[in-house]
Amino acid sequence: MLKQTGFLILLSAGLSFCTPSKSISQLPQTDFSWANASYTIVISYSDECPFCIRYTAKIREIRKSLPENWNFKLLKVLPEEQWDFDGIDEFSADIIHDSTQSITKFLGIQVYPEAVIVDSAANVVYKGAIDDRAHETGLSKTAVTTHYLDDAIARLSQGEKANEPFPLAKGCYIEFNEEN
Repeated sequence: MLKQTGFLILLSAGLSFCTPSKSISQLPQTDFSWANASYTIVISYSDECPFCIRYTAKIREIRKSLPENWNFKLLKVLPEEQWDFDGIDEFSADIIHDSTQSITKFLGIQVYPEAVIVDSAANVVYKGAIDDRAHETGLSKTAVTTHYLDDAIARLSQGEKANEPFPLAKGCYIEFNEEN
């Protein structure tokens, strides 16, 4: 019993060094302030990803229906992409150009589209799927039955926590630059 307790103490101490908490000062520099809003929603997007193209209307709807004092940002990871979709002008002020992939890595974003909600203190309070449309990589449902991101926004707006565990986002994998 004593050996197990000692092992658990060592394991938890080791894990605390492996998973440091992030602070607002560690957030990568952007052209907007993370702390100027209660929450910031960041959604990874690529116009080369079929899932993103299918989600464009939903992303537009989410952006328009956000509560006051929330930021909305689309994360453009690949600088060579030329985004050209219906309504791109609406999003022009909301695009984060993350060519170094520092924000993508900081937030742990792995796929397109993936939604992350960060509070003003840089705590990730939601990270995952927009809804259950993409139920397997490469496969999507014809009808959405669960609106994960909408539910998280509603809960956070009411002062509650988002439901956990967060639903895994499924879509197109992000290719990370080797030199970054």
